[in-house]
Amino acid sequence: MTTNQPTIEERLSRLETLFVNVGEKVAEHDETIKQHDGNIDVLVANIQLLTENVAAVSQRVDALAEQAAIDRQELRNSVNQILNYLRDRNGGSSPPQI
Repeated sequence: MTTNQPTIEERLSRLETLFVNVGEKVAEHDETIKQHDGNIDVLVANIQLLTENVAAVSQRVDALAEQAAIDRQELRNSVNQILNYLRDRNGGSSPPQI
């Protein structure tokens, strides 16, 4: 019984084809990796920008909260002044009920 074994040239040709295919796949994967690297760089830049924006918004919120506290205290002081004025005007009694 004879077997149809490939010749050395055929085997070498198949190996060469296999190596070419592997090389092409490696090149494709290398290009894909480069694209992903670019995408990752863009994402990192976007995250950094968003982080800076959040920090700026947080600072603005803090400033507004401080201003609101000042405004509340000023309003309390004004209300107290009005109440004191009304009490003094009424001879020390409670302000008139509206």
